[in-house]
Amino acid sequence: MQTLHFYGSFWPHSAGFNKLNVESTIPDIVFKDLQMRGHDVSRVRQFSISSCATAVLIDPASGNRIAGADPRRDCYAMAY
Repeated sequence: MQTLHFYGSFWPHSAGFNKLNVESTIPDIVFKDLQMRGHDVSRVRQFSISSCATAVLIDPASGNRIAGADPRRDCYAMAY
């Protein structure tokens, strides 16, 4: 999934409020749910989103850090 909401996004992504690109393999039920929530959703070819998703979560209860990255691309996530 790729959000186009960030106005400072790098080329070649044009910004657009509430717009999402999702890969064609996303199930229809998820696609329709995003639309029902008010998102302007478009399907794109699988593996055509050039960005790499990474995320870090800090558990407020334990302080543990958890990191994850898209395994299909050359990207890494670290938490320390």
